[in-house]
Order: sequence, then C-alpha cells, then structure tokens
Amino acid sequence: MLDLRDYQSELVDAVRASYRIGKKAPLVVLPTGGGKTTIFSYVANSAAQKEKTVWIIAHRQELVKQISMTLARFNCMHGIIAPEKIIRSIKILQFKANHLVHVHPAAPVQVCSVQTLVKRMDKMPSKPDIIICDEAHHLTVGNTWGKVSEANPQALLLPVTATPIRSDAKGLGVGSGGFADDIIIGATMRELIDAGYLCDYRVFSPPMQVDLSDVKKRAGDYAKDEISERMDKPKITGDAVDHYLKLSAGKRAIVFCCTVAHAQHVCEEFKSAGVTSESLDGETEDRDAVLSRFERGETLVLTSCEIVSEGFDLPAIETAILLRPTASTGLYLQQVGRALRPFEGKDYATILDHVGNCARHGFPDDDRDWSLEGMKKRPRNTDGNAAGIRSCPMCFAIHRPAPVCPQCGHEYTAKERAEMEIQEGELVEVTREQRELMKRRAHVTRKKEEWDCHTVEELAELGRSRGYKFYQEWSAKLWEVRQKGKNSL
Repeated sequence: MLDLRDYQSELVDAVRASYRIGKKAPLVVLPTGGGKTTIFSYVANSAAQKEKTVWIIAHRQELVKQISMTLARFNCMHGIIAPEKIIRSIKILQFKANHLVHVHPAAPVQVCSVQTLVKRMDKMPSKPDIIICDEAHHLTVGNTWGKVSEANPQALLLPVTATPIRSDAKGLGVGSGGFADDIIIGATMRELIDAGYLCDYRVFSPPMQVDLSDVKKRAGDYAKDEISERMDKPKITGDAVDHYLKLSAGKRAIVFCCTVAHAQHVCEEFKSAGVTSESLDGETEDRDAVLSRFERGETLVLTSCEIVSEGFDLPAIETAILLRPTASTGLYLQQVGRALRPFEGKDYATILDHVGNCARHGFPDDDRDWSLEGMKKRPRNTDGNAAGIRSCPMCFAIHRPAPVCPQCGHEYTAKERAEMEIQEGELVEVTREQRELMKRRAHVTRKKEEWDCHTVEELAELGRSRGYKFYQEWSAKLWEVRQKGKNSL
C-alpha cells in the first residue's frame, strides 16, 4: 500500500474541494517526477471503494502499464482496455512483482488506452462517474481525448499534467478549447528538488545558438522535416557523441531527436564510437525488451523521436541530450524531466542542450505562470536574434557576430574573435546567474533597438525581422504608447 506525501495529500484535498464548490474538471499541475500517477491512482481507488466507476485514459502503452502497476500497489482491482498483448504483459509484470494479479475486466476502475477506448466506448458495460486524463495537455475539444469526455457529459473530469499548455501555447481551459474549469497547482520543481524528491541538474549549452528564424512552424512547433534537415548533420551528431563521452561517459542517456530517421542516424553514430545504443520508435516491435536492456544498463544510450518524451519512468537516467529544437515549452519540460528523478548514486542530472532549448524556454525549475489560458508570455529572444550572439565585454550588449560592437563601438581583438570562433561548437555550463545576466543584457539591447526606430514603419520592419507574426499590430501599438508618453510630458 502506498502512502501519499504531504504535498500529494494537499492536492487530493484541493481536488475534492473543487468538486464540492461545483467544478467539474479541475486541472492538476505537478512537475514530472512529482508522483501524478500516485495521486490519481489514490483518487481512483477511493472512488472505487464508494462504488464509483472510474476510467483512467492514457495514450501510450508505457503509461497504461505504469498506471496499472501503481493501482496494483494500492491493491486496487482494475480492468484494462487495450490490445490483448499489452494486457498479458501487464499481468506478467504484476505477478513477477507481487505474485498477485490485480486485473479483472469487471472492476469499477478501468485503465484505458484512449485509442482503444474510443473504438469500444459503445460496448462499455457502464458509464463513468469520473474520467481521469493522464498527460492531460492532450485533452482538447474534438480530438480523440475530447471525444471520450464529450460522450460522457455526466462524468466528473480529473485532468492531470506536468505542463498545462498545448504545443500551440494555448491553455487547457474551457475558454481555450479545453475542458478544465479550475486549476490546482502543486509543489514547484524547485520545491521538489530542495525536498529531495527530484534531483538537481547541470545544463551545458553552446554559446552560439542554431538559427531557426526561417523554419516554418506547424501546430505551434517547428516543422519536423525542416529541423531534421538542419540537425541531422554528421558534425552535429559527432558533437553530441563527443560531449557525451566528455561529460557523461558510462551514464545512461536519452537523446531526443527530430524524426525517426534522425534518431536512427544518431544511434549508429554512438555505436560507431563504441557506446551501446538503441533507437526506439512507435514501430519498434519489442519496445519492452529495448526498455529492459536500457534499464539494466546493457544499453547506455537510447535515441528516440517522441516515444520517451512522456510517461517514461526510469530514475537511473542521468543525462538528457537535446538534439531537437522545440518552440514548445511543454515538450521541453517533458523531455528534461525524464532525467530529474532521484536514484542511488546520482548526484545530479546532466542536460546537454545542443539546440538552445534552455535559452529559448528557461531553466527547468524556473517559476512559470501557469493558468487555464496557458502560460503568461515573458520577453523572449527570437530565433533570429539568438543565432550567433556575442556579448560585448565593454558594454555587455548582445549582438550578431561583427568586428565592432554596434552598441559602444568596441573593436574586438584578434584574440577575442578567435576565442568566440573556438566556442562555436563547444558546450559550456550555463549557470542561473549567467542566464539572468544574459536576459538583462538582451532586454537592454532590444529596448535600444526599439528606441532607435524613429518611425512606425521602422518599428514594423524591426518586428518583422524579429519574426513577430503580427509585427504591424505590434509596431502600431508601441508607437501609440510612445506618442502618448511624449504628449504627457
């Protein structure tokens, strides 16, 4: 039987309080590794004891297995709505763990592969009283997840996620195309790290960032085919292998790649360097065997496109290697979170960020202003400005490579230029203080760029060069504010 941690109990109490005041879908937010599965398994078991019917839906077989194993630890009998092969493998896992099987098709709690459930929904013997949605950032009106909720309006919803934001940066509230009518935010990642429930981390990132200013976006993220073309290069892959050997040799690592083909190429490069490696994708025949070898340490590096971004629970992972640039804060946090679970002998997680995702989205434990509408936007460096940035040692202005600082006129020495060139492919550790300084410098530089524009047309051109989608509206609004300020003097 599992015991809830204090912050987990507080979340359960908050959910109950939300239902009591008439809410139907309180969204629970807790960082990866905080024990979301334990929380909603407790809720499901408690509801079953009150003769309530509960459906728990997930979208990957690994998640279905994880949920089933957690329910078993609560001694909660449950059914499984999934392909028979998955059900058999779960029964075997449960028997090996406790010499007991907690799977029964008529149990009030059903763990459902959402794809299978949608096909069988009309054949279910009873309607659910509660629908629990794991990885609920996928739950939106009209999609596969949404169809389950829409077909069962009588049911209470319990959506649970570490990242309450969609890939297009929209929120999960009813006003944003989602279902949540309340949001309950649990312990922060920093609080969990300080309490020892997650491990701390170190980030290594190149000073020169990949220029993605001309890469198209689809559904809020970079087009996979285009970023794969940029990232699937022998030099970049070779750098990834070299830095793994330099900073994480002998440690288990997950490499997040752009496409299946990219993951396979990276895998072969690691093998060529003498590092045991396997690639995992949705078509891998025996995913369980691949994951087992990785868990036992027989395979040190696992490359994948998307399979291990969510619901992959292996505390022994010590390194996350980022080779996929993403515009999605949610995806970035899901990826780095794979390496933050504590493990005996693991002092910290290593994040080898070859694509500047940390610069793009912040440190994993940065405070984020989550809401039902998404995440409050903060000042950001566009991809165009992030590429090839230099920091002037005299005035600290950040700018594109140039022999002379455009801010103060400092002329770079040959030594300074050489040092910058050497740094280009090298990962260096990024500290929080350094990042905050860079943010302040970038902010000052960006404001000066705006004040150097003397017409609304010049502002519009600046907005367009920064990649703003609505640069004309932005320039008009900024110009209006500026004119009001002048008139008030």
